[in-house]
Amino acid sequence: MRNGNYRSFLSEELRKRQRKNPSYSLRAFARDLGVSASRLSEVLNSKVGLSDSRAAAIADRLQLPEDDKAFFIDLVQSEHARSPITKKMALSRVKARLLDKNTILDKHFSLISDWHNLAVLELLEMQGIEHTYEGIARQLGITLSEAQLTIDRLKHVGLVKEDHGQWKVSETESTTSVDVPSDAIQSFHAQMLNRAIRALKKDPVERRDFSSVVFTLNSTQLEYAKSRISEFRRILSRELSEMDGKDKLYSLSIQLFELKGDEE
Repeated sequence: MRNGNYRSFLSEELRKRQRKNPSYSLRAFARDLGVSASRLSEVLNSKVGLSDSRAAAIADRLQLPEDDKAFFIDLVQSEHARSPITKKMALSRVKARLLDKNTILDKHFSLISDWHNLAVLELLEMQGIEHTYEGIARQLGITLSEAQLTIDRLKHVGLVKEDHGQWKVSETESTTSVDVPSDAIQSFHAQMLNRAIRALKKDPVERRDFSSVVFTLNSTQLEYAKSRISEFRRILSRELSEMDGKDKLYSLSIQLFELKGDEE
């Protein structure tokens, strides 16, 4: 599942079935999903949403793998959850999943190539952050011009908006995601590795965690190993997102270290 919006996913699933069977209709799709045709039409046209239980039932009828089922429900909750906390947590998991699967929204694909962008998006979710270019620069250890350029870029693409003197992370992403160009992925990971090396050399051991293990592996099991690592990242991210009192920005590579620039 590669879409950043559950309606997009359902629409694409309908088109996929219609390509296989030109006579397959919206009514048939609604029947297969266990909802009325009128209700499904309203959902696809953004007139109504889905409840958690309905989302789970639809995911079951689509026979989605457990991982994709959880993501589908998160997509629904990120839009329709009644609890602000539940909605925020679901949105956080959706963002983590999209990045974890090397996908990002079409107009935002270049953001992954600079660590400042993702760092600022996370930083703005923290309490007590000074919403000035100087405050962002000081928090991340980057220059004032880098902070201004980053905020302006995020505002330009609609990921950040200004509200009563505060920068807010926008939560209305609805376009379809695409694969990030490999050079952007490589650039981002190279930056994270460089920051990890810096933390290894300069940060005291109590402020970081670096560990490695060496073991033999059947090469045919590599995909399994990658899926378990991905699962661990999502579970840890979900658990940490539920905890209060956030005051530092960290990166998990799987080295755990405070994410900051070179100026201190």
